[in-house]
Amino acid sequence: MIRKIHLLAVLVVASLSTSCGYHAVTPQAEDAVVVKLVTVASPTYNHPLSLSAQDLAVVLQGVRVKFKANWLQTLIAGSPESLPLFDDAVLARVVPPLHQALEQASAQDRIVFYVAHRRSDVRRDVTSGTMFVKGRLLHLVLANYLNPVDVLPGILLYDQENPEVAVVPQHFSLEFAWPEVVVERKGDLMNGVFGAAPPGLMVDYDLFQKMRAQELIASRLP
Repeated sequence: MIRKIHLLAVLVVASLSTSCGYHAVTPQAEDAVVVKLVTVASPTYNHPLSLSAQDLAVVLQGVRVKFKANWLQTLIAGSPESLPLFDDAVLARVVPPLHQALEQASAQDRIVFYVAHRRSDVRRDVTSGTMFVKGRLLHLVLANYLNPVDVLPGILLYDQENPEVAVVPQHFSLEFAWPEVVVERKGDLMNGVFGAAPPGLMVDYDLFQKMRAQELIASRLP
């Protein structure tokens, strides 16, 4: 009888060990485009925005990212070239949901975007940030630009859940193909010294649309 009880106990323990064992499963990195509205407590923004999908595509096409180099890197390799925010394939995927979000956003919503580009089964490059409108200015703030993220077992998709936060620090600035429609940001002393504020652009979209109507924008498309 004692032997039977002992055998039963062994079988129960073995069964529990099998059923309750932790099996770490690593999800594969995948391409992704996520656009969502983030609501704030009080009306802050001038949404919705009357901007066509074609105009939004041209705006995004004109945004370029330039990484900052120290003096030694500049001396050895020269000043780094600026890179497009999105290539044509990604632009075609990201413009429709961004345009829809700008049309649907209220005065309490800002538009947050997340774009992941698969590099391997366990690595993706992340570009993410936020867009919103204040007055006549279309703001674009970039938290990540092709920032490499490793997919780890048991780790939540922190980069996708927090697209307005840099995965790891990056040092770059944003440029625009038509500087005459850009309004300079007034940063405070802390941001100016320590670079705390993420890179951003403020585009006068009224002036942009007037230039586009006069075909001055099309003549300088990158």
